Parts: sequence; C-alpha cells; structure tokens
Amino acid sequence: MSGVLRRGSLSFDLDNRSKRGSIESNLYGGYRDMKNARTPEISVISFDFRRHSADLKKDTPSNNNNGGSDPIHKLQMSMDMPRQPSDDPDSDIISNYIGHYGKWNFIWTFILSLFQITPTFQMFAFVFQTADKDFWCARPQNMMDMNASEWKNLTQTSDSCSIWNIDFNSMDSIQSVFNYMATSESPPNYTQCTQFEFDGNSSMTLVQEFGLVCSKRQLLSVVEMCFLAGAAVGSVSSGWISDKFGRKHTLMGFALLQTTFGTILAFSSSLAMYMALRVIIGFASMTVAVVSFVLVVELVSGKWRTVIGILNILPVAVTYVITAGISYFIRDWRTLQLVISLPWFAILCIWYCVPESPRWLLARGRLEELYVIVERAARLNGTILPVNYKKSLEAAVPPSSNTGQHVTSVNGAADGNDCQSMNNANTKAPELDANASPLVVVFSRTYLRTTCLTLVVWLTLIIIYFGLTLHLSNLGGNIYVNTAIAGAVEAVSICLSVFVVLKLGIRLNLITYMLIPGLCCLAVNIIPKGDENLIYVIALAMIAKCIIGANNAIIPTYTAMQYPTVVRNFGVGMGNLAAGVALILVPYMWLLEHIDPLLPMSIMGVCGIIGAIALAMMRDVHP
Repeated sequence: MSGVLRRGSLSFDLDNRSKRGSIESNLYGGYRDMKNARTPEISVISFDFRRHSADLKKDTPSNNNNGGSDPIHKLQMSMDMPRQPSDDPDSDIISNYIGHYGKWNFIWTFILSLFQITPTFQMFAFVFQTADKDFWCARPQNMMDMNASEWKNLTQTSDSCSIWNIDFNSMDSIQSVFNYMATSESPPNYTQCTQFEFDGNSSMTLVQEFGLVCSKRQLLSVVEMCFLAGAAVGSVSSGWISDKFGRKHTLMGFALLQTTFGTILAFSSSLAMYMALRVIIGFASMTVAVVSFVLVVELVSGKWRTVIGILNILPVAVTYVITAGISYFIRDWRTLQLVISLPWFAILCIWYCVPESPRWLLARGRLEELYVIVERAARLNGTILPVNYKKSLEAAVPPSSNTGQHVTSVNGAADGNDCQSMNNANTKAPELDANASPLVVVFSRTYLRTTCLTLVVWLTLIIIYFGLTLHLSNLGGNIYVNTAIAGAVEAVSICLSVFVVLKLGIRLNLITYMLIPGLCCLAVNIIPKGDENLIYVIALAMIAKCIIGANNAIIPTYTAMQYPTVVRNFGVGMGNLAAGVALILVPYMWLLEHIDPLLPMSIMGVCGIIGAIALAMMRDVHP
C-alpha cells in the first residue's frame, strides 16, 4: 500500500457550538486553537491515498469473480473519497485555490510580459545607434567648396583613413590641388587622418559623434561589451536578488533604474560616460528580463508554465520589428535613446498593483500578503475558496522559512509545493538535503554530467543567438528591412514552437532548433562570393536567427526541469553564467571577420553542431 503522509490534527468541540471539529474545517488539516484551551485535541497522522496509489486501482476479488470491474463498486469508492483539486498531478497548493490559468493569471502574465520590451530596446538600439555611415578625411576650411567625392578620391586611401601628407591649408585654390597631384613625381606619402566628415550630418550616430572609425573602430566592440558584461553579471545575480527581496520589488526597482539611466544616457558628454552608463543599464536590463520571466511563470501552473514561459519571450521578437521601425525614422542616437526610455516611466505607475509571487510569499511564510493575493485571484478567476483555506496555507509553509533559508525553483514553486510534473522529472530529488549547498549538489556525481552539458548548451546557444541578433548588419543589406523581417519570422516561430513542444516534447524540439541554425551558418561557406549572392547569405543568416530565437525561448524551462526543486534556481543560474560568458565573447568573435569575412559564421555553425550533440546527451523531460 502506498500513499502520502500528511500530519494534521482533529479537534472535537464537546458543546457542539463550534465548527472547528467539523469535516469541512478539518478537510485540509486541522489546527490548534490557542484561544480555547478547553477544547481537547488529538494529534493524528493521516494517510492520503488519493495520489499515486496503484493498490486502489486494482480490482477486488469480487470484481474478478464477476469477470471484470464492478461499476457500482467504483462508484462507491469515488463517493467515499471525493476527488479534490489536488488529484491533478500538476497541482500544488496555490493552484488548488486559484487554478492553473484564469482571468487573473492572464491579465498579469500579459502585463508582465511587457517588461521584456524595455531590456530589448536598450540592448538592440545600439545596433542602430552605431549604424555605418560613409566617411572621409575632413576637408580644410579653404577646400570646403570642393566636391566631397572628388576630395575623397584624389587625396585619400581607399579606406578613407589616410590622406596625402601635404599642407592643404597653404594652397590658394582647388586648382592648386589638381596641379600638385598631376605634377608630383614622387610616390604619395600618406598620414593618418585626425578629423573626419560623415555623410548625412543631419542625423548624428554614436560613431560619428565620438569618431569611432579607422583605428578607433575596435572601440565599438569594447563599448558593446560594456553592456553585455553588465548583462552577464545581472543574469547570474538576479536570481539571488529576487529570492532575497522578492520578485515584485526587484522587478520594479530595476525597471526604474533601467529607465532612469537609459534617459541619462542620452545626455552623455563623453565616450567614457557612455560606457559606464551602459554597464549599469546592462545589469538592470538583464535583471528585469530574468525576474519578469520568473514572476510570470510563478503565477501559473501545470502545462501553462511551459506555454507561458515560451510566450513570455514573444515580445522580444516583436520589439526587434518595433525598434527597426523607430530607428528608420529617428536616425539621431540621442533622440532615439530618449524615445525608447522616457515612455517607460509610465509603466512604473503599476508598482503597487503588481502582485508578488504567491509561491515566493508561501516559501517566506508571509501569509497575510499571500491571503490577499489568493483571495483576489480566486475572486477574479471565479474560484470558491474553502472556509479554512488559510489553515491549509499555514500548514504548507516550509519549516525553513522561519530562518529565512528557503528554496525556490526558477518557476517559483516553494519547496514541498512545487509542480508535481517538475518533481517527477527527477526522481532523485527527495534524496537531497534542502539545506545542502547548491554548488555542491549541481557538481555532485548525480548532476555533474547535466551541469556540464547545460553549460555547453547555453554557451553555444547564446553565441549564435546574439551573434546573429546584434551583428546582422555585418552581413550587408538593409539593416532595417532585414531586422523587421527576421523579427516577424522569429515571432511566428516562437508561437509555433509552443504547439511543437506540447506535441513532440522539449528535447527533440531543442535539438532540431539548434541543429538547423548551425547548418545554416556553415552553409554560407559554400555560397559563391559576390554581391549578387549576398541575398542568399542574408537569407541563411535570417533563417538561423529566427529558429535559434525559438530555442532561446524554450531553454530556460528545459533547464529548470533538469534539476530537483532544491537546486533548480541555482541550476538555471549556472546556465545564465555560461550565457554571460557568451555575451562577452560575441563582440570579439566578430572581429575575426577581418581575418576571413565568413569566419564568425563558421564558428557559430560549429557551435550549433556542438550544442545539438550536447542536447542529445541530456535527459528528456515532458512539459
């Protein structure tokens, strides 16, 4: 006989004036009423046979004698043990009261998904703020009447970084320049340009304002790395911060920080100031992205965790399209920065309306706040709460919450109340000590292989995803059109991946979504060189970007399912650590195009193959 032990108490009221001893009040576990010491109390240990009991499913001898199961007997059993919401294997104590997904869940998962837009704006706008513009060595004041194209062709090298080493200021006219070029018999002596002119002075880019061309061109990778380094730190530390201070206040606090410093960035007076602010914005942006994802999946349960976890990344792809559209009409980098930052102060008005994670509150033992949220959610979802639901929640508070040492999963379920499907994903979870060091657990013999493969998968995936997302312009073509098309197709692929995951499973989907981008990146090497074939290179890169974008939306949920509850948040943090390393490597990987224009694409292709092999070696899970 198998079952689940549940400790509770039965209270008996001798004068029959109280309902504390009734079946309704003790259905979810009794409690001790300290206000009425005269009431006797009997502590009991009850068996709950409603879950996972194979013995109750066996036919009785009388059934066998009848040659089959007895419908009347089954009906009697069902009447003796009525089905409760907790019979659902995907339920936990929170979902028993507010449901897996209802109107309340929909409203807040939709609103909170908007917080994925602001980090994407701050990260991706850099692509357009540093857009390439035609440039040349600046003309002296006395040569301003000379056509820029003629000046460039006559006096400079093909890369427009060096100019004839003569004193153009001493020449009286443009004709003097032509005469000098025609009569000079000595080979040209060039010197590095110190000042530059740019095409289209009406729109100021970051490259134009700070002169990031020629020898300073490599500073662009350093500037980009500043944001990504901050994002790397934020991706690793955001889990600890939100576990410590709560999802709601961490999300809103860093959203305020991101918006404030994003606005100040538009008034940067030097490149050093710009780089310092980008580090802060990168840290805040990644924290907002991670914590909003965690909070969203904590508000739902069952299969909706997988569905909402994937769809939460959908605004990222949509933001690519929006950013391309805004940048097409606003070419000045300061104005663009203000446009993507200032409006988001309005969303901060919902600070006091945003619900805290009910599962985080349960894990922390903050029951008064939990009661308010559960009642509000149940009322909006049309769920009727039992009269003694507070006692049940109080009994479900983990003992470690009294010391502040609680454990939560990346999906926000408290230890002991986690989604049953998550727990079933790893049967070894009950053997672990809840107070064990997560670092020791993830690198123990049981999970060492999983952890190493997770690091490889996240590293290769992020190299491909952000390598293509942030450097699609390196391949040529119209960056605005390419980005809009790629973002739209990526959004469609994310939506379709939900149905594929639910139908075929997560791992097979991930392997396919990693293998195809890798092959696409490698395939650019077999396309003949030439501007007439550039469209095929761009097409392959866009296909790879769209498919790897869907992979990026699924991988957090898949990683969470690889670890038991007590170390799940830390396990996903290890994946974020590998992602942080990849973010720092991406800008420098593209510097290799100076050696071979297709070398970065080849590296990403190899990463796709390695990532697919690593995923094939990992354990399969079911949403």
